[in-house]
Amino acid sequence: MILKLLWPTFAFLYPFVVLPWLPSHAGVVLAKHGFVLLFVLLGALLEMLAHPATRLGHLLHLPRKLRTQPVLALLFALALVMVLAALFSPERAVALTGSTHNYADGLVWSLMMLAVALLVYLRTREDPETPRRVAFGLVLGGSLLALLALAEVLMGRPLFYVRATPADLPLVTFPQKGHLSGYFVLTAGVALGLRNPWGLFLGALGIGLAFNRAGLLALAVLALLALWRAPRYGLLAGLVLALGVGTGMGAVWLASRGPVEGGGTVREVASPSTFLTRLYYWKAALGGMAARPLLGWGGGVFEQRWPQFLHKEDLEAFLRTEFGYTDASLVEVANAPGGDPVFLLRKDDGSFVRLRLYLFRAHNQFLEVGLKWGLLGLGLYLALLLWGLRGLAGLHPAATGLLAVHAFFLFWFALPDGEGALWALWGAGLGALGPLMAKSGQGSPEGHQAGRTGEVP
Repeated sequence: MILKLLWPTFAFLYPFVVLPWLPSHAGVVLAKHGFVLLFVLLGALLEMLAHPATRLGHLLHLPRKLRTQPVLALLFALALVMVLAALFSPERAVALTGSTHNYADGLVWSLMMLAVALLVYLRTREDPETPRRVAFGLVLGGSLLALLALAEVLMGRPLFYVRATPADLPLVTFPQKGHLSGYFVLTAGVALGLRNPWGLFLGALGIGLAFNRAGLLALAVLALLALWRAPRYGLLAGLVLALGVGTGMGAVWLASRGPVEGGGTVREVASPSTFLTRLYYWKAALGGMAARPLLGWGGGVFEQRWPQFLHKEDLEAFLRTEFGYTDASLVEVANAPGGDPVFLLRKDDGSFVRLRLYLFRAHNQFLEVGLKWGLLGLGLYLALLLWGLRGLAGLHPAATGLLAVHAFFLFWFALPDGEGALWALWGAGLGALGPLMAKSGQGSPEGHQAGRTGEVP
């Protein structure tokens, strides 16, 4: 019973794991590290107790297993590439522990994510109902998160990040509402596969509250997928998604006119400025990948080196677009090894401005992976993604969730704030259609899933 509930509980609790006395992003990431480590150790112990005949000597037979189980081979290959990327990184200490600002993307964290996926994959091969339980736990947690986000918007004050302004809301336990939208996308995607209208509505509600364009794109992808694979259900899903987004936007509109001073803000969804800024992120990221194509830079390293891969004209245009410095020219960039880049700007009136930038991210998950682990890591990441998407034809909840969040990741990137739940779902998706299910009396994988996720008559 404990094994059955372990990973659904993990998926449900994950977005709420914080250090209440430390309302900072670094504190949240540290809390996630401890939480994931606890569940990885507990999950490994329970698997050992469930298989008392297993001995350490059986590890000698692992190469034979890898030949017959491609998912295991991909996971172990990606782990090996992560280790090599950290070992050959120009800043090994940063690559090991992660960003110097919030400990994200380090080797320790990345290996724990693979451990989560591996353990959920193994559990799924033993118990084919695991993916559905994990998916339900994730949707339940994401739905509660959406209700808390709605409370923040209506009250005009944050629940966790005490320094946030009403214009920043909703945040709940995420560093900004864009990343919060990504978790709502994941929630809606999984709810679509579960055929859970409340989860679908609340996920869309959260995206409406955050007014996030990448989130709207991901919902459109979900609606089109549902219409293609199950037209009648797709019409209902599209209606629920539109209703959820509209309700969220309406709540923000009402809050902006309520009695709370400054409560709520309506963002111009069609504004091109964010997309134009991303073009400079992507250009710098591509330059970084070209400089270290095979194994990348290691996690957390490139965020301090990105100005080296943009020309002066591009840097000036980036600063104008992102920060509004239209009356200043770039004089110098100080970019000491291991330190954040500092820009010296001269304004038209002769005065100088110093601007320190940190936490640069490519704002595209695939570029992020290429920067961290090189083209080898990116290739393995894509192989795992394609394997996890095999259930799309039957609208398997793990596959629909992975598709939705990676559509969102075309313009954003994964953070530890939601990454653990994503990898748990991913592990369930990797094992949901595995060969063992076809041999264990469950019938063919396709038939097993079609009975649950086929079109509603």
